[in-house]
Amino acid sequence: MNPLDTLIKQHVVPVMKTAGFTRKGRAFRLAAENGDHLFLQFDTHAVDPGRHVFDVTFWVVPLPYWQFLKRQYAEPPAPDASGALANCPVMPPASVAHEPDEEMPFRSRWAFTEPTTRDLCGRELARVLVEDDLPRMTRLLDRGTLLAETRTNPNGDLVRMWGAVQSEIVLRVDDDPVEDVAALVDKAEADGVFPAFVVWARQRLRERVAGET
Repeated sequence: MNPLDTLIKQHVVPVMKTAGFTRKGRAFRLAAENGDHLFLQFDTHAVDPGRHVFDVTFWVVPLPYWQFLKRQYAEPPAPDASGALANCPVMPPASVAHEPDEEMPFRSRWAFTEPTTRDLCGRELARVLVEDDLPRMTRLLDRGTLLAETRTNPNGDLVRMWGAVQSEIVLRVDDDPVEDVAALVDKAEADGVFPAFVVWARQRLRERVAGET
C-alpha cells in the first residue's frame, strides 16, 4: 500500500468516520440534511524525492451553488469538490510541515519520511482535525454561518471562491425572505452580474413561492 494511503487508513479514517464522513479513496464526504456537502481531500506533490508531501483541504459545496453550476442537467449529478463555494487548507504544525517557515508560500503542505515519521505525521493530522478543523468546518454546513464566515475574503485560511453578492444570493435563496433575496438579485443585475445567474436565481425564487402556496 502507498505510504500516504497507509497513513490515511490508520489515522484519518477513524477520525472522519466518527465525524460522520464517508470515504472514497483519498476523499471524504459529509452531507447535510439540506443537501449541502463538505469534502476533505488529499493532493500529493512530487517536490521532494526523500519525503511524501501532500495537502489536506476542506471544500464547502452548498447545494444551490452546485445546482446553478449544473443547471444544464435535468437531474444534476451528486455534488463533488469541483462545486466548492469556499475552501480551507488543514495547516500542519511545524514538526510535520514541508516548509515550516510561516513566510513560505507552500506552508500548507504536510510531509513525512517513510517509515520514520509517517506515524508522527498521521497522529498530528488526526489531532489537528479533531481539535481544530472538524469543529470549525462542520459549522459551515449551516448557510448562515458560511455566509458570515466568507463575507471577508480571504478570511484567514478560509477562502471564498466566488463573488460576494452571488455567494450571498446562493446562501440565502432557499431560506431567507423572498423579497429580501429578490432585492439582492435586482442589485446584482444592476451591477452587471452574469445574466444566466440572475435568470437562475429569479426562477428559483419563483419555484419557491409556488411551492409555498
